[in-house]
Amino acid sequence: MQFIPQKIGSNIIQRIAESRKQRHEAAVEDLHLELCLINNEVEPLIEWESLQLLKKLKDDDNDIEAILTSLQDENLLKMSLPMLETVWEDILIHSGKRQNWIAELDNNLKLIETDRLNKIKSVFKKFGDKFLKIAHLANSDLQRFLDKETQMINQTVLSNQRSYADLFVRLLSADVEREKAQRVAWQRRVEDWKAANIQSVMDNFRNFMMNDSVKQPENIAKVRNDFKLEQEKLQSLCIASLQTMCDMKPPISTKSAVYKWRNDINTIVIELDSVNQMYLNKLYEEHEQVCQMCVEKINSEKEKLIDSGICSSHRARQLMEEYMLPLVGQQQRLVESELEGLEKQLEAQKTKLEEEIKTLFKFSQGAAHLWDVHEIGLAKQERALQEKLEEIRYSHDQSNQEKEANLDLVMDRMRQDANDVALKDSLIKANVMLDKIRESYLEFHKQQTELVKSYPNMINSELLDYENKMCTFFSVAKAKTNDFKELHSEEEEVDTEIQEKQSEILSAQSVHSVSSNFQLITILTSPLPVPEESLGGKFASAWLHSRLFHTDHTGVCQRAVVLLLSTC
Repeated sequence: MQFIPQKIGSNIIQRIAESRKQRHEAAVEDLHLELCLINNEVEPLIEWESLQLLKKLKDDDNDIEAILTSLQDENLLKMSLPMLETVWEDILIHSGKRQNWIAELDNNLKLIETDRLNKIKSVFKKFGDKFLKIAHLANSDLQRFLDKETQMINQTVLSNQRSYADLFVRLLSADVEREKAQRVAWQRRVEDWKAANIQSVMDNFRNFMMNDSVKQPENIAKVRNDFKLEQEKLQSLCIASLQTMCDMKPPISTKSAVYKWRNDINTIVIELDSVNQMYLNKLYEEHEQVCQMCVEKINSEKEKLIDSGICSSHRARQLMEEYMLPLVGQQQRLVESELEGLEKQLEAQKTKLEEEIKTLFKFSQGAAHLWDVHEIGLAKQERALQEKLEEIRYSHDQSNQEKEANLDLVMDRMRQDANDVALKDSLIKANVMLDKIRESYLEFHKQQTELVKSYPNMINSELLDYENKMCTFFSVAKAKTNDFKELHSEEEEVDTEIQEKQSEILSAQSVHSVSSNFQLITILTSPLPVPEESLGGKFASAWLHSRLFHTDHTGVCQRAVVLLLSTC
């Protein structure tokens, strides 16, 4: 439509255009004011939603920190793997809540932004109609103006949406990083818990290996005590047997006695060796039980590590092989070394004891052999003396029987004589015969006495030989002559007593009495009053042995016995 002014020079059009322009500009200002009011209304909501989220996240951080505080070192060993997993599950629950809160914020912001867009749409619709009514601009220009305004608002809205999306991504990323960091911290505490529990298990096992139940078990101490008592018992028997060797002096120091002593002490040594082996086997068995107990302890700790989730079976086996088994092996090597040393000591003791017993047996056997040889020599000398005495007696009996037969004839003739002359003559003959018989008995007695007196000289060589052999055998000096003065004085007293008694007998008897002659014959033929066993020389030999065995031989034997006792 075109208006034609009625008159030329009117400014109504300008005034109308100016009015429309003013109203248009006022409407634009109102539009901008409405948009600002919408923004002022929406921005506090956005800020409030953001602050609420921050407050929730901060409170939740405190809650998570409180949960993580339960994983401190002082509480860590008191917890189990399920408890640690429960802690992480609680953290995951909080992570879910936080993600929900972030998503809720994003949704709320989108709702707020949608509400703002709706309000902006209604404002643009209202002011679009108003601009049309004002008609300051042509429709095309008005449309361009509104498109320009709308485009600016759309750019702002898109920028806000990008900011919301970026905020949402940043919040989620931060929460994921927070969860990742807390996961790392939790895993670190789990590793610390595993390391602490492994160290605790290692310390407990190390303390177990240092315990008296492993180092000094009661059963092993009891076996050792019983072993000691058995050894002391057998040692006392061995000492008693060796003491009998010290007391073994002539005439009981024979080879049979020495052989019997060797059999007795060998029996004790065999019993001692069997006792040693028996208790040594018991010690091995007890230590084997201790090692088995250690292995069972290792398996128990291994199962504990696996069942409690402290480590895997491979790691548990590795710990067992690297830390536990070496301790058991070290203890086992120490025990085996100790038992092997004990076994070697017992074997060395047995060998040394057998050698010492063998040496003492040979030594005692040599001494007994000297005594046996000496007894044989004395027996030979005694048999020689008996044979010589028997020869003298036989010769005397032969001559005496002839004289007695002649005497019997004279006595028969005397009974037949009828006168004094014949009787006197027969009596003279009888007295002569009795004198001859008397002289024969005196000669017989003299020969026996001289033979018996020569017997000490006969055995003197045996005694000297025995003395020399004994001194050589025992490596001692020969006894001095003064040592035999007591023996010689005793022998002289015996000889003097014999001579005095013979003189008394000879002076007290009458040579003219037949009964007296027969009494003299009986006395002369009776055994001489010499000391017991003096005839066989055993008194002198026993004295010599007593001197040797009570002095030097006893010392040598005691030294040998001391050597044996030291090995027991």
